[in-house]
Amino acid sequence: MSKQKQQFDIIRPEPESLLQSARSFGYTVETAIADLIDNSITAKASEIQITYGIDRYSSFVRVEDNGKGMNEKELLNAMKFGSFNPLNERNENDLGRFGLGLKTASFSQCRRLTVKTRNKSGKEFIKCWDLDFVAIKKDWVLLRNCADKNSEKNLADFTSDKSGTIILWEKLDRLVESSELKSDKEHFYRKFDNVRKHLGITFHRFIESNEVSIFVLNEEVKAVNPFNVSVEVPSTELAEEQLSIRNQQIKIQPFVLPHESKLSHDERKQLQIIKGWTEHQGIYLYRNRRLIADGTWLDLNFRKKESQRLCRICIDIPNTLDTEWQIDVKKASAKIPDVIRKRIKSICFSSIEKAIKIYTTRGAYIRRKGQKKEIVYLWLAKQKHGIKTYHINEKHPLFELIADFLSDDSGIFSDYIKLIAEAIPVNLIVNDFSDPETIIETPLQNKNSALEKIFESAFTVLVGAGISEAEAKKQLNAMEVFQKLNNKS
Repeated sequence: MSKQKQQFDIIRPEPESLLQSARSFGYTVETAIADLIDNSITAKASEIQITYGIDRYSSFVRVEDNGKGMNEKELLNAMKFGSFNPLNERNENDLGRFGLGLKTASFSQCRRLTVKTRNKSGKEFIKCWDLDFVAIKKDWVLLRNCADKNSEKNLADFTSDKSGTIILWEKLDRLVESSELKSDKEHFYRKFDNVRKHLGITFHRFIESNEVSIFVLNEEVKAVNPFNVSVEVPSTELAEEQLSIRNQQIKIQPFVLPHESKLSHDERKQLQIIKGWTEHQGIYLYRNRRLIADGTWLDLNFRKKESQRLCRICIDIPNTLDTEWQIDVKKASAKIPDVIRKRIKSICFSSIEKAIKIYTTRGAYIRRKGQKKEIVYLWLAKQKHGIKTYHINEKHPLFELIADFLSDDSGIFSDYIKLIAEAIPVNLIVNDFSDPETIIETPLQNKNSALEKIFESAFTVLVGAGISEAEAKKQLNAMEVFQKLNNKS
């Protein structure tokens, strides 16, 4: 009886080609290091140390944690591509998913990855991927030790005698892009300044709860809470809502930030995070308390607008819904499931409306909470057919006083005021507000003496126009610009 012909072929990937392709998943250095920290937190680490060095011949990035470490079999599996099937059920506190993060994140930044680990038995194991060595051997050759003496030096010993893992990046061709050392150092330090900020917001819940401490060059990373930075002026929490998919809970908590005029310079700067208030508006998606997407409307049809900049919406999902939310390998983007898309869009729309109202309250008559009087503003915001315009308030007492004084010639004054309103440099102001390094102040913001003189002058004119002293003071005290004078009497 003849042997039946085999009905399939086995095609194994070519090592160098696949490894080079794995370098192009779209990681930044911030998202790459965050992916490594995911593994550390999953390994129960309470302290993570990130160090780096840059020179002409031996630049490196080193990440050490005090987690539970691995035995040799576990390390071999961790160094293997696809070490975990994404369809398998994960531990509810596991921050991983695809079994690719360590490798793809590392190779996105370097050509040599070395891992040293020690578990509770005290035994140490080292494995190393070197893309240049793989290219020479044309096979999946994983080194059983450091590639050279310089790597041994950079890898160094554990900082404690307990368990842990060290990850070493070398041959940093994606981080060190030129041969000019001074320029490389400047860009390197700039990138790691952004790494600090990114880690501070991505893992802020773990840092705030004292579950983990992260250090970059011995400087502790501070938690960056994107919703609350001020105790005195907290954000407004809108109604929380819970949805579910396959009996898995999804929590949605919208926030409206306080108007930036109420915050200190440091508080404003913290809420600007990296890209500025306007760019950081929108949805903040958390998976197992770890931030996945910050400041995005995901696939909803909302554009980022200046007037919406105070709106931030927190959504918490478990790792059991990764498929429905289409979490990517980098854990940096997602898509809202169709089954709850309409409801989430409705929540976002409602939250945006409330945020716009707070953002624009400086352009209207309002009655402030706890105050009995109305505050009179110099500017009014008007909206028609979706178009918003700003006008100087012609019902303002001082405007009316000047118009009355000019009588028949008041038209030229009114036209001049309209030209001033028309010529406001809106684009310049918007650009300046989006720049975290620029401090915006009004000309008289810190000049109470100048405001007092204007107050006295206006008071004299009002009284001279036949208004009683008590009424004149009442009108002036109601004006927004004089609020900081503590209702001068």
